Amino acid sequence: MGRKETLSRSMRYHDRLKVKCRCGHEGSFSQAEAVQVFGADATPYDIRKRLRCSACSEIGQVEVSI
Repeated sequence: MGRKETLSRSMRYHDRLKVKCRCGHEGSFSQAEAVQVFGADATPYDIRKRLRCSACSEIGQVEVSI
């Protein structure tokens, strides 16, 4: 997912938004969950700056991929 790509342009109903913290903790969101939580126009930058790792509590330390 490029920096200027948005969830609505990048994801289809069967895709998963995968996030991985630098501590190694991983998680994922379905397309519907990602749009509900972050909004259809969210960019990878928007997602990274909002996410807090549930394992280490760091904010903004994740890699985002689809």
